[in-house]
Amino acid sequence: MGLSLEFYAGDAVAIGKEFTAFKLQSLRDGTKALAYADFSLHLSPTDLDILSDVIAERIGAEPLALNDCFSRNVGGTEGESGAEVVDPAWVRMVAQTEEAWTPELASEWIKRVGVEYGQQLELTPEAVRAVQELIRLARLAIRQGVDVVHTWYL
Repeated sequence: MGLSLEFYAGDAVAIGKEFTAFKLQSLRDGTKALAYADFSLHLSPTDLDILSDVIAERIGAEPLALNDCFSRNVGGTEGESGAEVVDPAWVRMVAQTEEAWTPELASEWIKRVGVEYGQQLELTPEAVRAVQELIRLARLAIRQGVDVVHTWYL
């Protein structure tokens, strides 16, 4: 089993509580979180920093590495999982992208991840969908004034 990386939009405390109890269905079905983006694509956490760079370049902004944008822990279990609130500046950066750019952003992201690992990686529909879900989630979080929580688990 690999590393699962996900994003949720909503009340950070409620998301952290459900995540810690591993009640993921209530987070994914809209009961406890307003939106969900699944990045469980056999990635490492730093691969999301590469996506951050691609997005920042596309919108002409200063890059913000996701891994530098965690403001507080709201859940998880030591060494096995974590739930971190994402800095609103990173969320705003993502929200500035256009959904129509999703295929290009995903393609460039996967290409750069491949370069990082010395491989040529294929763009998958799951990667495109993950980027699209993230853009939608970020826009919703900004519109509704809610938190974005990034989670990981083994």
